[in-house]
Amino acid sequence: MPAKEHPISVLCDAHTIPMLMFLRENGPSRKTDIYSAVGRSASMPQKIDRMVSAGLAEVSPVGISEVVGLTGLGMAVADRLADIDGLMADAGSQ
Repeated sequence: MPAKEHPISVLCDAHTIPMLMFLRENGPSRKTDIYSAVGRSASMPQKIDRMVSAGLAEVSPVGISEVVGLTGLGMAVADRLADIDGLMADAGSQ
């Protein structure tokens, strides 16, 4: 029987944490803006889909573009990641 995947495993995907932090700082953004800021990879759409499936983000059509925004859960996770980032930055400056 395969092992159950933990919900936090979505954060292990490359670019997922940077996308969460980008959306936390910039608010809902077009996919193309996220790709430009975080990284271009053929798998980026699948990574966004995985964030949506995990309940961290939602995608809305706006004209011919799609806008990605954080859900309440996504914002809470991003806030905690920002706290961790701050702790690590403080520890590195000591």
